[in-house]
Amino acid sequence: MASKYKKGQLAYEFVAVPKAILLSPEWQALPPNAVRLALDLMVHYTGKNNGRLCPAFVVMQRQGWRSETTLIKAKRALLECSFVVHTRQGHAPHTTDWIAFTWWRLDWEKSMDIEPRGFPHLNFVKLSAPEKTHPALQKLEPLPTKQASRPAVSVGLTTAKGTP
Repeated sequence: MASKYKKGQLAYEFVAVPKAILLSPEWQALPPNAVRLALDLMVHYTGKNNGRLCPAFVVMQRQGWRSETTLIKAKRALLECSFVVHTRQGHAPHTTDWIAFTWWRLDWEKSMDIEPRGFPHLNFVKLSAPEKTHPALQKLEPLPTKQASRPAVSVGLTTAKGTP
């Protein structure tokens, strides 16, 4: 019997998060509910809807959220991070907020409140990139310090009258 999965294809779905995000001080400082909200929103990502991830309470109830107040606090904490962008401001009861993660490309739509050129795609790479130095300078070793040929003369502080 033939397998329904191609060679090398996984039999399950997963969410990939860049290691730079997980090790960033912003991610590590997030409250646990904000981390859970981020993961719940990542589960909704299909590859074509970054920027339309919906943190509405009605949607998140299906993910197990029970308190709207907790969800609002988690959403506020998540939006303070540089790798999360608020793409549309919701207006109850007809529209909802949308969120995008900056490590995925923005799937722009006309109803978004941001322009596609203003989207900070991969902004976390710029924040966590190490400083580059010239390769020749990296090989240089500091010169050994010379020993003084004369004994050091101790210089004491004197008062205005010249006595220590």
